[in-house]
Amino acid sequence: MKKHVLLLAMMLLGATTFAQRTHKADDGLDAVVLSVELDGPAMASMEMKRELNLSEEQYVVVAQLNESRYAQLREAEQSFAANPAQRTQEFRHIHLKTDENLKNVLTPEQLQNYQALEGHTHLHLITEKGE
Repeated sequence: MKKHVLLLAMMLLGATTFAQRTHKADDGLDAVVLSVELDGPAMASMEMKRELNLSEEQYVVVAQLNESRYAQLREAEQSFAANPAQRTQEFRHIHLKTDENLKNVLTPEQLQNYQALEGHTHLHLITEKGE
């Protein structure tokens, strides 16, 4: 009986240990990000460079777009602090404008991968009114 309980405990421990590492992770990128002092725009640009395989020319433009986007988001956060609905609408407008600018920088494949990363795979169907 003791052997069966011990065997069951070992099996459960092994299964638990295995289950904790079965998901795909960007441990390498996480380690790099945590080892460097990066702000939001720089972190977003670095992730986009790695995940979308950006060229150096694309990276420069994407970094500028991210700097602009984050500055506009900070400004909107302050300007519409008392009006959450207006703030949300302004955030959506900023993101849509940035996504529109990215269409001029990324290849169609990169754009599709970006949309998947951002969680809006049907970007061409979204309007500023959320339709």
